[in-house]
Amino acid sequence: MSHPRGPVVLSLLAMISGCGDDGGSGGVDAATDAQVDAPIDAAIPPVFRNPVGLGDLALAQQAAALLGEGGGKMCDACHGLTRTRFLDWDAMTEVGEAECLSDLTPTTPAAAQVIVTCLRDALDGQWHPGKIGIDATAAGLPWFEYVFRLAYGDAWQDPYDDWTDRVWMPRGGRTPFTQGQFDIVAEWFARDLPNLADVIPSDPVPPPCTTTISAAIPAHVTAMQTLGWRTLNRDDGLLMFGCQGAATTRDCLASYPLSTAQTWSAGWTAAAPGQQIRLLRELTYGSAFWTRSSADGRFVSHGGSSGGGGSTVIDLAQGREIYADALYDPGFFPDNAGFIIQGGGAQFCQQSLLTSSPTSITFNEPECNQVGGVGLYQHLGAVRGGDYWTVNGQFTSDNGGHSVTGSDPATGFSGGAQNTFTAMIHDGNDYVAKPQIAVSTPYEGDMEMSPSARLVISRTGTTGGNGFVVRAVQATPNGGGYTVQVPIVARYCVRGGKPGFSYDERWLTFHHYVGANDWSELGYASASDPAFVALRAEGAANSYVLDLLTGESRRVTTMGPGQYALYPHFRSDGWLYIQVRDRIRNREYVIASDVALVFEQP
Repeated sequence: MSHPRGPVVLSLLAMISGCGDDGGSGGVDAATDAQVDAPIDAAIPPVFRNPVGLGDLALAQQAAALLGEGGGKMCDACHGLTRTRFLDWDAMTEVGEAECLSDLTPTTPAAAQVIVTCLRDALDGQWHPGKIGIDATAAGLPWFEYVFRLAYGDAWQDPYDDWTDRVWMPRGGRTPFTQGQFDIVAEWFARDLPNLADVIPSDPVPPPCTTTISAAIPAHVTAMQTLGWRTLNRDDGLLMFGCQGAATTRDCLASYPLSTAQTWSAGWTAAAPGQQIRLLRELTYGSAFWTRSSADGRFVSHGGSSGGGGSTVIDLAQGREIYADALYDPGFFPDNAGFIIQGGGAQFCQQSLLTSSPTSITFNEPECNQVGGVGLYQHLGAVRGGDYWTVNGQFTSDNGGHSVTGSDPATGFSGGAQNTFTAMIHDGNDYVAKPQIAVSTPYEGDMEMSPSARLVISRTGTTGGNGFVVRAVQATPNGGGYTVQVPIVARYCVRGGKPGFSYDERWLTFHHYVGANDWSELGYASASDPAFVALRAEGAANSYVLDLLTGESRRVTTMGPGQYALYPHFRSDGWLYIQVRDRIRNREYVIASDVALVFEQP
């Protein structure tokens, strides 16, 4: 295969400096590191990458090790380093370079502006690492800085910072590649990953799935009836949003319109009989990645904003949007005490910041601090009278519905997958982390924590799709930290993404993208039914609720073509919030369902 990234463009500075082996980079040009600190000159573009003279096998070994194969905890901290993953990255890189990086020597602002514009996603206008594949590991190196300086002139710093915040890999506080390290990795991809099979183990063969529910699950659900955060928050008098004057929990949110009476729900229906679905907010912008909300249901947060960048926290009580200078991955502690949004690190804040009615959040407020080591895709829990907890590990990004999405996120997590548990205290000013604990969870990822921090759930590959694995969290104090064990206590053979627990930890909720074999479950006569064909052509996703005690899952929504019911999650009293993305109408909504409250009734 001929790659558009095959030729290497050297700057004039490199050519007049001469070439040679620096003795430490396996054949990387010795002038490379000198260029890192060289002034950016619009007439002399820095080098994008230097040629590497290593043989194929040595190149593959060094590149794979740099990326984290063998336990380096680089890219492998977030992504399974499987052969399929590498081939996917290779394909992304080739497409991105062909579309956006064919000119590696731009010398005019117009030429540079063409590049940075091309690097934006056509659907949401943001920069995403998937646009350029492995080249995202070079996003903060001199070539990209030069392009942004040239494109934006004196106003280059803010867009460049946004670019590196969103795109530069790896994340999670890990040291980015030097130019010489990137040269090695980029060379391997430019050669189409020779000797991939020699340095990366074969992808795991997914086993059949059997639903298993150990005795630990009913014991846990029983314990949570008194110790779970639904009960604790109720007993503490936590005021639930939209419940003032409500006789029962199901009477909450009564002032919000029902889906049955509104045109905003055209094309889809409530699948579970007896439930109410209410419209809480219609968005004027496209959200990014998942949505989460506070325990009391007042605040809703996700990536994306009406300003085109950053994140948003919606204050439903005041009917307004608060811009947050972060990116995505919001989370709220179950006691309504604090929240996190990722962006330039894990930004934790006390929830009192939100109730003070800020116009925006910079994360420089005294209520906020950054906690190092808490990686992307983190999820939160808390122990009553004890510590706050987060968990993060390998994950598959899920930002579906902006374009046609016809399958659940991949489960290509590696045999070396680990999840990192972080216990924290709040010292009156800041969230302070205790020593982190990495726990082996082979072939599992997308891990989420229950509100009580006593269970976690992850996705894993199974024959025909994916399933959920539930583990107990056994944290034993050990000096100033903990030892953590996570024995498996249940498996549920359902397909979907973003599983999360209710606050009484009786229910799971998740979304599932309509797949080719879903025609029967959705009530169609066959896979060739014209209505099902239309549904698949435009894509769709539905939200579900699963009973931990029985393993029975029930669909909450029946979405029409191009409509996606995504990122369902519970608030403390049992109401379920869902983000609806209507690609056909180019609209998004935050909705609420009392479906679990209906299922609870005898």
